[in-house]
Amino acid sequence: MDRIDVPFCGDGAGTAELTWGQRAMWQAMVRERSWLPMGGRRPVPPGTTLDDVAAELRYTMGRYQSFRTTLRSRAGAPPRQVVAGEGTARLDVVDAGHEDPEVVAAAVERDLRAASPDLEGDFPMRMAVVLSSGTPSRLVAIMPHLVTDGIGAAVMVDEVTRRVAGPPEGLQPLDLAAWQASASGERQHAAARRHWERHAALLSPFGSGPAGAARKGVFVSPALAAALPAVSASTGVDSATVLLAAYMTVLSRITGAGTVAVRQVVSNRFRSGLAGIVSPITQLGLCVADVSGSFDAALAAVARASLPAQKHAYYDPFAVGADARTACLNDRRSVRAAAGAASWEPGSFTWVEPPVGPTEPLFVHVDDEPGALRLTVDVSVLSDPDAEGCVRGIETLLVSAAQRA
Repeated sequence: MDRIDVPFCGDGAGTAELTWGQRAMWQAMVRERSWLPMGGRRPVPPGTTLDDVAAELRYTMGRYQSFRTTLRSRAGAPPRQVVAGEGTARLDVVDAGHEDPEVVAAAVERDLRAASPDLEGDFPMRMAVVLSSGTPSRLVAIMPHLVTDGIGAAVMVDEVTRRVAGPPEGLQPLDLAAWQASASGERQHAAARRHWERHAALLSPFGSGPAGAARKGVFVSPALAAALPAVSASTGVDSATVLLAAYMTVLSRITGAGTVAVRQVVSNRFRSGLAGIVSPITQLGLCVADVSGSFDAALAAVARASLPAQKHAYYDPFAVGADARTACLNDRRSVRAAAGAASWEPGSFTWVEPPVGPTEPLFVHVDDEPGALRLTVDVSVLSDPDAEGCVRGIETLLVSAAQRA
């Protein structure tokens, strides 16, 4: 393996507290005993040179403060962020030789994900280019969630691809940390704290004792992909709210509680100055609704409750919600319209390799799948039948609602 040192410079430098989004990611890293790697590998366009790859790395490091941020630890407190105005990034060069470059790139990605980075001594993103016949064939980039989140990564990829020349849209981390410490930021945090405190009695539905072994299951459902947009169209309620209402209704049946609280992942990019931000700003919002009646009534209740949940999903997570043990939902779908290729075939459930460390008591992640939806359930508090029943229950509920419509 060879190495190319890539010098860069960018606007903004200094030391600050972690932003609220970074703090949320830091909490997750500590809780799950993982540096939460994200990223992956991709082919590069034919004709790409090593200079082109180095230029992409230089552009990325210079444009986005979170990519040139290291941490500074301190006793008895979370770390602070240190943004460099200039520096040198490392680009690893791996020659595939006679091997398939995709196979080599996959091995490089596995190695990068497995090796914990030095977040105090090194810049967080690690990039490698795989050569085939002496020219770039695959690019691998892995970084911790402290750098960005899913939507931020999509913004970054788009801007890097187009080489956007104007300044980054939205606040960069140093300015964002300053706003959060301002009077305006304190008012936002205080309002969010009051929202969470109003529902404090509902924040520990799974008790306070130690959880069991963490497990992970995957449910792939063509029927759910067909039913969800059908219910959304028939009710006039957006599919994200329909999905949340179904999840909360199923949880009510499992726990026996009429009023259910769910922490839902909120991107926060609907807020002023945050639409195009790359650094992580997703946080958990708290949605509370009575879902004990019919599904139509539950849907209306969740639709009303989801607005304050999103409004109050922007706060200092070190001071709000740290001890909550409610179920969580992360709707990561990028396709929200009807999936024409989806059938009504029931889903299949499989237990897979468990998480590395402890997770939330119950966390369901929803992703697009060709002709289906994929629900990944991380669980430590429900039995195996109840965990599987949770995601199958969502499918059953929405298929029934779609058929009634």
